[in-house]
Amino acid sequence: MPGSPGEAPHVRVPLARVALLPGVPAVLSVTLFLLVGHQVMYTYVAPFAAHAGFGRTGLVLLLFGAATVVGIWITGVLVDRRPRAALLGALGLCTAVMPTLGLAAGAPGVLPVSVALWGLAFGGAPTLIQTALVDVSGPERADVATSFQTTVYNAGIAVGSLTGGLVLSGPGAGALPWTALPLVAMALTVVALNRRNAFPSGRHSS
Repeated sequence: MPGSPGEAPHVRVPLARVALLPGVPAVLSVTLFLLVGHQVMYTYVAPFAAHAGFGRTGLVLLLFGAATVVGIWITGVLVDRRPRAALLGALGLCTAVMPTLGLAAGAPGVLPVSVALWGLAFGGAPTLIQTALVDVSGPERADVATSFQTTVYNAGIAVGSLTGGLVLSGPGAGALPWTALPLVAMALTVVALNRRNAFPSGRHSS
């Protein structure tokens, strides 16, 4: 990795000021919405697969994992040239997969194909979001900003898993994609509405 300047003690910016830099709240909110929505489904993919009549959970996880690798590779190609388009595409695909799973997961071939597309979309999304955060915070504040993102990321995992568990024990596995859908759609909406400050078409020097 290339060298990056650190933050001198006498110019250290207070945490609250970093959190409120233009674009940072939008990027952190996208992180939270995406991770909560993702974990609602991913944590309980085994009972959802069983609900859909697809008993081979190992295959589902293999497809998801392999697709994430492809998604990461695609992100590596696009992240410096078309970060906004790549992130909109990833979140749009995640959003489209959820109602497909909700409506037709039991149809032959729908679950494995949908899971593969979901993995493809999700694989590179964290990299794209973190890149946006580093760009809007600037190199001198990137360490603090990304520490916020790590906290939000893990909070999203916890909240999503808890929410999915409550849905599973209540309405049941069939309601999981419908619970995830508005959350992932909200992440997509935030990106779409924050082109200027948080998610520009190209990368800029900070």
